[in-house]
Amino acid sequence: MLADKFDAYGEELPNGSRSKREADAASTALGRAGQYAFWLLVVVIVSVRILIYPAAPAFEVGSAAAPKQTVSR
Repeated sequence: MLADKFDAYGEELPNGSRSKREADAASTALGRAGQYAFWLLVVVIVSVRILIYPAAPAFEVGSAAAPKQTVSR
């Protein structure tokens, strides 16, 4: 007895198991290439960020005399 496969609209699906495997392999390869490209881009952006903008404190504390001089002016 054959087990025919049908799509959601009742049409019979083609029996192309070989083309299905090739499509799966191509899809897998394309997915991996996309993941590698994404992570390469992340590494490049982070590396450039580190090289161009070195870490420095966002808030630098000045001397206590500086505000007094500013207020008195």
